[in-house]
Amino acid sequence: MQTKARRTARKAITAGIAAAAAAGATVFTVQYASAEEQPQAAQTCVREALPIPEGLASSRVSAMSDDGSVIAYFALPLDQSWPDGLGAYPRLYADGEVTDVPMPGNHPRIRDVNSLGNGTGYSTNAQGRDVPYVWSDGVLEKLPIASTGGRAEGINEHGDIVGSVQTADGGVPLLWPADGSTRVRLPLPAGATSGYAHDIGDDGTIIGAVYNENGTATAYRWDADRTGEALPVPEGADPAEAFSIAVDINGDWASGQFFVPGAGSQPLGVRWNLAEGTAERTQLDQQVAVSADGTVAGFVAGTPDNAAYQAGDTVVELPGVIPPAERTMGETAQEISADGTLIAGDIYVGDDDAGLANFNAVVWTCQ
Repeated sequence: MQTKARRTARKAITAGIAAAAAAGATVFTVQYASAEEQPQAAQTCVREALPIPEGLASSRVSAMSDDGSVIAYFALPLDQSWPDGLGAYPRLYADGEVTDVPMPGNHPRIRDVNSLGNGTGYSTNAQGRDVPYVWSDGVLEKLPIASTGGRAEGINEHGDIVGSVQTADGGVPLLWPADGSTRVRLPLPAGATSGYAHDIGDDGTIIGAVYNENGTATAYRWDADRTGEALPVPEGADPAEAFSIAVDINGDWASGQFFVPGAGSQPLGVRWNLAEGTAERTQLDQQVAVSADGTVAGFVAGTPDNAAYQAGDTVVELPGVIPPAERTMGETAQEISADGTLIAGDIYVGDDDAGLANFNAVVWTCQ
């Protein structure tokens, strides 16, 4: 059964959360690095914290529909012993109302959601195996999966779901068609020992990664006819050495992570133009979302990290409640709408009495 909370932030659990609630909607003006190439997103944005019901503390964004109308996030109980611990409470936010999603198990998360409010995700059972779920028309159902466990990670507007099943050799990418027909194992290329499907576009294109016996990942796409091919690496990189994963798709664009293993190597953001077959490093460090025009959202490395998005070659850092020089925890932009005007992510709002970091799930609306 669905339960709904009023669209108001809790006044206080800690001083940090109280500050975020008091901040409410904050207007800020972004100063771009280059006046010659302005991003399509406007220069004036409004930040708003998503509601945290009484009895819960930190909240983090986990998904958003492409049109930005539905946001998935989760909150933690006041007695949480670990900031990202077992007792998360998944919920959906739409039209000013919050809907609880009663997903059982540990670490429950909604990993993707469409504009109809239908979402998919997974949690961990008592045996330590992941269990995939779909939330559709207010009903939570377990997806058919092998006893070894698996994950559901992406859903499109039609209701097609992608994820993976766990085997002795690793993951096998799966498609659960919206028509209810039998789940489909997506083919792996020669030399790959495992693979994972992370997202699916409305045209049926699926993106993810395949792994070889050495554990090296290659970003991969499966077309609607379920034929597949590796995604290219950025210019100057050797495909044989690169480690890449595609995690988000929006129209002709996909985004993910890329790095060359080695001492001191750090993952960098990468975006692919699927129509043109190109790959480009971004100035973000690990962006996880992309809009329909190739704008990417994630964070830029710093002390601490800062939530940001990149449109063209221009990087815009998104402010939170506590200035970077005064906070000890990083912040990130987790999701971006198809038109690039709505960004959802997490800001740090201080520590609780036990010294644990608290975050607020927020949205930045740019017009």
